Amino acid sequence: MTSLNNDIANRELSLEELDAVAAGEFSWGALGKAILGGAAAGGAGGLAGGPGGAGAGALGGGLLAGIGYCISSIF
Repeated sequence: MTSLNNDIANRELSLEELDAVAAGEFSWGALGKAILGGAAAGGAGGLAGGPGGAGAGALGGGLLAGIGYCISSIF
């Protein structure tokens, strides 16, 4: 079985193939909206900790929302 896997040529998926695998759910606009929404929610939550908390909350919220969107669009 190992020799069978080693003999297969690997290549990257094209954008059309990736779109078919992801069922057409991924879009850059939706990713941007998720990141902005997460940043706004994180910033509002972090505002209780002061100005530094708002910045850190916005950064963390944006990152988590973007990662969450990418994972949800794949699965």
